Amino acid sequence: MTEKKQATRAKTLDPFWKCLECGTTIQAATPPEICPSCNQRCAFKDVSCYTPDCGGPGHIDPQL
Repeated sequence: MTEKKQATRAKTLDPFWKCLECGTTIQAATPPEICPSCNQRCAFKDVSCYTPDCGGPGHIDPQL
């Protein structure tokens, strides 16, 4: 597998993080220090789907 394909695959498996202040959702390996949308130092919640019920990895859990 090429490095580009490996990077793309890794990106699709990164968790989704939701800003608890403005509700913006981003996909990244770790949550940012500052929200890219509201530019505040916010707490982030992992809203990734980890079960087949909501699509499994690479999807957002709609219940979160």
